[in-house]
Amino acid sequence: MKVAKQQIFNLMDTNGRRNDVINALQGYLTILDSILRKQKMVWGRLPDSTAELDFYRNAIDLSPDVFQKHDKYDELMAELDNMPLLKQAIDEKNIDWINVNYNNYSKWSKELDKSVESRSRHYTSNLVKLGFADGARQITDVGDVLLEKILLKRDDIEKFLPLNDTNIVYLRQLLKLKIFGNDSKTYYSPFNMALYALLIKPRIDQNEFCEIIQGLSPYHNISDYDSFINNYQSSDIIQTYSFNVPLDIDNDDIIDKDTFVKHFPNKKSKKTIDKYYEFYKALADFTRNASSNNLDNLLVVYENNKEVLNKAFGYGSNIFKNKRGNRPTVNDFLNKEKIDLFREQLNSALYLRFVRSKTIDTIREYSDTTIRIFKATGLISFDNGFVELVCRDLCNCIFDKETIKSHILGNISDESIDNISDYEEKVDSYYCCNHSIKSILGYSESTNIEVINAVKAKFNGIEITDIPHVIKKRRKNDFDQFIEKNYPETRVKKLLGLFADRSNDSKIKQEVCPDATVPTIYEYVVGLAWYYFSNKTIDLLNSFNLTLSANFEPLTHAGGGMGDIVIYEENQVIMLEATLMNANSQKRGEWEPVLRHSVNLKIEEESSSKREVTTFFIADSFDFNTINIWKAISSVPLQSSSDKNKFTDSVIIMPINNDELSKLIDQKDKYNSIIQQVRKLFLKDITTFDREWRDKFINAVMN
Repeated sequence: MKVAKQQIFNLMDTNGRRNDVINALQGYLTILDSILRKQKMVWGRLPDSTAELDFYRNAIDLSPDVFQKHDKYDELMAELDNMPLLKQAIDEKNIDWINVNYNNYSKWSKELDKSVESRSRHYTSNLVKLGFADGARQITDVGDVLLEKILLKRDDIEKFLPLNDTNIVYLRQLLKLKIFGNDSKTYYSPFNMALYALLIKPRIDQNEFCEIIQGLSPYHNISDYDSFINNYQSSDIIQTYSFNVPLDIDNDDIIDKDTFVKHFPNKKSKKTIDKYYEFYKALADFTRNASSNNLDNLLVVYENNKEVLNKAFGYGSNIFKNKRGNRPTVNDFLNKEKIDLFREQLNSALYLRFVRSKTIDTIREYSDTTIRIFKATGLISFDNGFVELVCRDLCNCIFDKETIKSHILGNISDESIDNISDYEEKVDSYYCCNHSIKSILGYSESTNIEVINAVKAKFNGIEITDIPHVIKKRRKNDFDQFIEKNYPETRVKKLLGLFADRSNDSKIKQEVCPDATVPTIYEYVVGLAWYYFSNKTIDLLNSFNLTLSANFEPLTHAGGGMGDIVIYEENQVIMLEATLMNANSQKRGEWEPVLRHSVNLKIEEESSSKREVTTFFIADSFDFNTINIWKAISSVPLQSSSDKNKFTDSVIIMPINNDELSKLIDQKDKYNSIIQQVRKLFLKDITTFDREWRDKFINAVMN
């Protein structure tokens, strides 16, 4: 990724920015895989390919809560209905016909490219920025790890970290991420800067952290990182930028309105520029004649437009310290407000405030996405306005400070890769290929040994092979405490009740995590409910196939190759499959994956531990067929989807709705007993079928 001088890097293009960043990237990658590989299409726009149009269609279907309005797309599709030959060709992927005839539809095609296909390019460009696809939208090896098409192999160091595979992928990519200058040689690594800052300073104010990480660029030169980090104060970053005042306003003359509009723009609102100019005129009047009347007028203008003016000229903070409505004397005001607007040439001072405030605003805007992507590493905690490393002692052992520092700002010529093209632009470039942390940081064998010895010393007396388990257990205990504090039983029951009505979606996201989709949050809450039903006996953290942040927030749901939650206990394995699909949609969207996961898991356990496997299918409601299909399949032999020579029978999938799950929490003392009752229910009366079997059982268990 390249940036120009004074440009702020952005890890997600504006047109593709959304709160559920990690889920969005996973979803876009899945769509891309379907279009390019399963449908064997070539990425491009019409008339060469329908891929970009198809991508947009799929993105809408995948995230209807995000793409609630798509008026231009709807309008274009309505017009397409009136062009039956073109519509048929698009539906049939008849590229030959489209190439010959597309010029006949030039007006429609231009608008399609502008309003729809361009958006698909924007959305997928976010995959390119993180190395999941290359510029031609070919999916990389790193992307295939996320898609679970390539197995992630951990090095010695990565085995210590209590992170899931998705966390590891993001950690690796961010360690590799370089923001290049226009020369394609000098670079800045924002994550290495973040990691180094948190290694030398245990706790950093979040706003200051974001300004440092987001505000730096390959054009910066920092001689003393430690001093820069330890002494940093809010908005200091802006002093590292150099701005030139335009010649036509670099004087003491009053700026006319047209010239002002040119140099103090606001693309969103002309009225806002009018407020800027009113403020400028009031300032000019006061600086030329510091009378009480002019002061009063200045303060009235400021107070009436405070929010707008603070954002444009105050770096997001108050320009004046004076309290609203207070009218001090001119001398008192000037003695208190010792700022550049009254000490320097007004035109240049106001202009520099404007461009600096705009830069700070951009830094803060773009850092929102950067934070969300950093969260996906599972290593950096953002909590209560502060930033910290989790497993800090472990990180201090694993990440050599001097090595990390050497990767913050540099020149690609200093590395084994000669140019930016080999580094990040091709599907087989360094950035797009799988490299472990040890390889990325260039650890020698001796450095690797030093890291392992440091970890050994930190966990004195514990065998090196046992240390990952000890770390996992400590993290599990932290998670259990987190649940107790943030999600008591009463709150979990309340949350479960909200999922019955999809109009509660925004409330659910606000209550749990705005960075996740509601289906992801549902899996998370179902897990919390089961934790309480088990009487807190299960290891929920390591049972989730969700990706969690360092703060234990859900980020994205389980991949398609595994169950949502798989709980390994001493004598049994419980799998929870949770869905927000309505009763009708379940047949299409859930029957196959739930059955596949249940069969494969049972076969896996039969060939290893011999533990009993029981699946619970959890939703708000079920239709009659879903309920009875799950009962019926327990009586027939079933085949593994991964090994066609392996079979099993007596597969148990018990449907439980949200209300019933909530009530099971109150039956925590009967946890194992109820599960055994479920098993007996499925394994008896195989030859006969009672249509009311589930209702009778639920009534018996709940009473």
